[in-house]
Amino acid sequence: MPHDGPLPDEPPHGAPTNLTDLLARWRVPAPDAVRPAGPGTNNSVHVVEAGGRRYVVRGYQNQSADRVAAEHRLLTGLADVGLSFAVPRPLPTRDGATFVPTPSGPVALFGYLPGRPAGRTTRDLALAGEVLAYLDLALAELPAGLAPADWRHPLSEVHPAVPDLGELAAELARVLPGEQGDDPGWLHAAAERVDAMRVRWWETLPVQVVHNDFALGNLLVHDDGRPSAVLDFEFAGLDLRVADLVGAVSMATAEWQPSDRATDVLCRAYLSRLPLSTAERAAFPDLLRLRALESLVWRAGRWRQGQARLDEVRDRLAGARQLDRWLEQHGPTLVDDLTAL
Repeated sequence: MPHDGPLPDEPPHGAPTNLTDLLARWRVPAPDAVRPAGPGTNNSVHVVEAGGRRYVVRGYQNQSADRVAAEHRLLTGLADVGLSFAVPRPLPTRDGATFVPTPSGPVALFGYLPGRPAGRTTRDLALAGEVLAYLDLALAELPAGLAPADWRHPLSEVHPAVPDLGELAAELARVLPGEQGDDPGWLHAAAERVDAMRVRWWETLPVQVVHNDFALGNLLVHDDGRPSAVLDFEFAGLDLRVADLVGAVSMATAEWQPSDRATDVLCRAYLSRLPLSTAERAAFPDLLRLRALESLVWRAGRWRQGQARLDEVRDRLAGARQLDRWLEQHGPTLVDDLTAL
């Protein structure tokens, strides 16, 4: 049931109420301190200090036990390929499992990885582009069977609570009147357009396991500027190879307009390590549109399930519309700029 009021009350910082009992499953003593790990909205993630060590407790609010187990298999495989930076690795419980089922969803424990989140400085943006390229090269070497998900599906399958984009468009027109500008049918038409293009992309562009959520906050950096770790593989799966760079650009650029220096710095660094094909670069504008629509559909699904606020959906709808208008005018120039790198 969608709503726009306060979300249900949670324990302090959203930490599990039975945290001490949960930690005992890993032979970890009662916590001395607990704090939120960051501003994420999809899961409950907390840093725990216990027994003189630091851990990260992750409560999965969106994934089934099977999906979490698949993510953990991918992380284990990726940790063994010799990257110059770390990835999270789930710690086994006393019985050898990598997570504990709870009524709120699976809970896993990880060792704490040091570092600060990357920012929008030129140095961090360049580092992010290089790290993402190296990560994608490593992911390409993993068997497709390790992919926790296959993202090659229409927008109607992005979130189980949004099976019909036409219905969602009509609902948002009712609850967010005027947000689609002078074209209330824009959302449905845009979704149909990118879905038709997706089929051609899947047939012609390289596909591999990708991270699929490479925000700057998911890259940790040591004080000396070296990469420490890449976090948050919840959305990793099979997708277009270029999808990772598209996602990184969409999350690092300001105001949904990939025209600032972040795009140039990120793409230049990435492409210097992993050159993309001409066809991948040509698809970039429409893949940015797709990314914005996927974000909107995912947040709308969480709103329908009472896990997000309507304002979050409004922001993503406005952002997708703004990006679409910008790309209508500047998309060809963006392709030319990418081709020149």
